Amino acid sequence: MTVAVVTWMRVTKWSRAAVVLADRHYSRQSHGAPQILPPGQTFLLCTPLGDAVWGVCANIDPRGAERWRCTIFRNESSVLSSDMIREATRRTYAWWRGHYGALPRVPLTTEVDASKVRRKRDPGRCFLRAGWRFVCVRNGLHVFEAPRERDE
Repeated sequence: MTVAVVTWMRVTKWSRAAVVLADRHYSRQSHGAPQILPPGQTFLLCTPLGDAVWGVCANIDPRGAERWRCTIFRNESSVLSSDMIREATRRTYAWWRGHYGALPRVPLTTEVDASKVRRKRDPGRCFLRAGWRFVCVRNGLHVFEAPRERDE
């Protein structure tokens, strides 16, 4: 099996290419805003061609619980989404560990709204193929958890 080379680059949450992609994503709450990602500790990747974006945020949810989430993944490139997710997850763990010294205590998760994505047998299939696991359906969203990086 041949795996495509995935090229990600770290960008700021004001990256124009990332903002444009975010405006085309169903989870975008503030279309046209000059930045993406909610408040908190953030990590954002974009491809050099501006055809894919990956964003992660660690913050506190409205109930006061710690959370670490992939808040956006959009792929308009020709590279398989599962390959991009696998590499973005690896880079997220490496950057987080290098920048903050440790990963958050909670697992990295994401949610997929099955009603807003192309109809398929398994909503979030690209995350599953990237090694993430299905956790539950909460508030109509399919919740997935990233494989935990081993401490070495």
